[in-house]
Amino acid sequence: MKMYTLIKTALVSSALVFLVGCSEYGDFTTEQICKASVAAIKGKSPTIMTTDKIVKDAETELDIFYMSYTRPDDGNKWHVRCKVDKTRAIWSQNEGRWRDQAQDPTIRFAIEDDEIEIQETYPDGSAARNVTFNISMLGGRS
Repeated sequence: MKMYTLIKTALVSSALVFLVGCSEYGDFTTEQICKASVAAIKGKSPTIMTTDKIVKDAETELDIFYMSYTRPDDGNKWHVRCKVDKTRAIWSQNEGRWRDQAQDPTIRFAIEDDEIEIQETYPDGSAARNVTFNISMLGGRS
Protein backbone atom coordinates (compact mmCIF):
# COMPACT_ATOMS: atom_id res chain seq x y z
CA MET A 1 0.00 0.00 0.00
CA LYS A 2 2.83 2.41 0.81
CA MET A 3 4.45 1.68 -2.58
CA TYR A 4 1.14 2.42 -4.35
CA THR A 5 0.82 5.76 -2.52
CA LEU A 6 4.43 6.62 -3.34
CA ILE A 7 3.96 5.87 -7.05
CA LYS A 8 0.66 7.76 -7.14
CA THR A 9 2.26 10.80 -5.48
CA ALA A 10 5.19 10.70 -7.92
CA LEU A 11 2.84 10.55 -10.93
CA VAL A 12 0.68 13.41 -9.70
CA SER A 13 3.77 15.52 -8.93
CA SER A 14 5.21 14.83 -12.38
CA ALA A 15 1.92 15.79 -14.04
CA LEU A 16 1.77 19.05 -12.09
CA VAL A 17 5.34 19.97 -13.04
CA PHE A 18 4.52 19.26 -16.68
CA LEU A 19 1.31 21.32 -16.60
CA VAL A 20 2.87 24.27 -14.79
CA GLY A 21 5.59 24.40 -17.46
CA CYS A 22 3.00 24.52 -20.25
CA SER A 23 1.45 27.77 -21.38
CA GLU A 24 -1.87 28.25 -23.09
CA TYR A 25 0.17 29.87 -25.87
CA GLY A 26 3.16 27.51 -25.99
CA ASP A 27 6.43 29.39 -25.54
CA PHE A 28 4.78 32.74 -26.31
CA THR A 29 3.73 35.21 -23.63
CA THR A 30 0.71 37.47 -23.98
CA GLU A 31 3.15 40.38 -24.15
CA GLN A 32 4.87 38.82 -27.17
CA ILE A 33 1.49 38.17 -28.79
CA CYS A 34 0.61 41.85 -28.35
CA LYS A 35 3.97 42.96 -29.77
CA ALA A 36 3.46 40.76 -32.82
CA SER A 37 -0.16 41.90 -33.27
CA VAL A 38 0.59 45.62 -33.07
CA ALA A 39 3.63 45.24 -35.33
CA ALA A 40 1.55 43.38 -37.91
CA ILE A 41 -1.36 45.83 -38.04
CA LYS A 42 0.97 48.83 -38.06
CA GLY A 43 3.28 47.29 -40.68
CA LYS A 44 6.33 47.61 -38.41
CA SER A 45 9.00 45.29 -37.04
CA PRO A 46 8.18 43.88 -33.60
CA THR A 47 11.75 44.67 -32.54
CA ILE A 48 10.84 48.38 -32.25
CA MET A 49 7.87 47.71 -29.92
CA THR A 50 8.48 48.59 -26.27
CA THR A 51 6.25 47.67 -23.35
CA ASP A 52 5.97 50.73 -21.10
CA LYS A 53 3.69 49.26 -18.43
CA ILE A 54 1.30 46.42 -17.72
CA VAL A 55 -2.03 46.90 -15.96
CA LYS A 56 -4.53 44.23 -14.90
CA ASP A 57 -8.04 44.99 -16.22
CA ALA A 58 -10.30 44.92 -13.15
CA GLU A 59 -13.31 43.77 -15.15
CA THR A 60 -11.80 41.00 -17.28
CA GLU A 61 -8.61 40.16 -15.31
CA LEU A 62 -6.69 40.41 -18.61
CA ASP A 63 -3.28 42.06 -18.74
CA ILE A 64 -3.30 45.33 -20.66
CA PHE A 65 0.03 46.15 -22.26
CA TYR A 66 0.80 49.83 -22.77
CA MET A 67 3.25 49.84 -25.65
CA SER A 68 5.06 52.39 -27.73
CA TYR A 69 7.24 52.52 -30.80
CA THR A 70 9.15 55.17 -32.64
CA ARG A 71 8.68 55.17 -36.38
CA PRO A 72 12.12 54.89 -38.00
CA ASP A 73 11.10 56.93 -41.06
CA ASP A 74 10.05 60.13 -39.23
CA GLY A 75 11.00 59.68 -35.54
CA ASN A 76 7.41 60.10 -34.27
CA LYS A 77 6.56 58.11 -31.15
CA TRP A 78 3.24 56.25 -31.10
CA HIS A 79 1.42 54.75 -28.11
CA VAL A 80 -0.99 51.81 -28.17
CA ARG A 81 -2.67 49.45 -25.73
CA CYS A 82 -3.20 45.75 -26.31
CA LYS A 83 -4.78 42.80 -24.55
CA VAL A 84 -5.14 39.13 -25.48
CA ASP A 85 -8.46 37.34 -25.11
CA LYS A 86 -8.20 33.66 -26.07
CA THR A 87 -7.11 33.68 -29.76
CA ARG A 88 -7.77 37.35 -30.34
CA ALA A 89 -5.64 40.44 -29.77
CA ILE A 90 -7.55 43.65 -29.09
CA TRP A 91 -5.88 47.05 -29.35
CA SER A 92 -6.51 50.74 -29.03
CA GLN A 93 -4.57 53.82 -30.04
CA ASN A 94 -3.19 55.26 -26.78
CA GLU A 95 -6.23 55.78 -24.49
CA GLY A 96 -8.73 55.59 -27.37
CA ARG A 97 -11.53 53.08 -27.73
CA TRP A 98 -10.83 49.37 -27.93
CA ARG A 99 -11.02 48.05 -31.50
CA ASP A 100 -13.49 45.29 -30.67
CA GLN A 101 -16.71 46.50 -32.29
CA ALA A 102 -18.48 44.99 -35.29
CA GLN A 103 -17.09 47.71 -37.61
CA ASP A 104 -13.47 46.99 -36.58
CA PRO A 105 -11.07 44.51 -38.18
CA THR A 106 -10.52 41.40 -36.06
CA ILE A 107 -6.97 40.45 -35.06
CA ARG A 108 -6.50 36.72 -34.48
CA PHE A 109 -3.35 34.71 -34.06
CA ALA A 110 -2.21 31.14 -34.50
CA ILE A 111 0.90 29.68 -32.91
CA GLU A 112 2.86 26.80 -34.31
CA ASP A 113 6.15 25.85 -32.68
CA ASP A 114 8.28 29.02 -32.61
CA GLU A 115 6.17 31.06 -35.03
CA ILE A 116 3.09 33.20 -34.60
CA GLU A 117 0.84 34.16 -37.49
CA ILE A 118 -1.21 37.33 -37.08
CA GLN A 119 -4.40 37.44 -39.14
CA GLU A 120 -6.25 40.71 -39.59
CA THR A 121 -9.73 40.29 -41.05
CA TYR A 122 -12.12 43.03 -42.14
CA PRO A 123 -15.74 42.99 -40.91
CA ASP A 124 -16.91 41.69 -44.31
CA GLY A 125 -14.71 38.60 -43.82
CA SER A 126 -12.00 39.55 -46.30
CA ALA A 127 -8.39 39.25 -45.18
CA ALA A 128 -6.54 42.49 -44.58
CA ARG A 129 -3.16 40.88 -43.93
CA ASN A 130 -1.45 37.78 -42.58
CA VAL A 131 1.99 38.25 -41.06
CA THR A 132 4.24 35.64 -39.44
CA PHE A 133 6.96 36.32 -36.88
CA ASN A 134 9.50 34.02 -35.25
CA ILE A 135 9.61 34.12 -31.45
CA SER A 136 13.22 35.33 -31.63
CA MET A 137 11.93 38.63 -33.11
CA LEU A 138 9.74 39.08 -30.03
CA GLY A 139 12.39 38.73 -27.37
CA GLY A 140 11.92 34.97 -27.01
CA ARG A 141 14.26 32.06 -27.46
CA SER A 142 16.56 32.14 -30.48
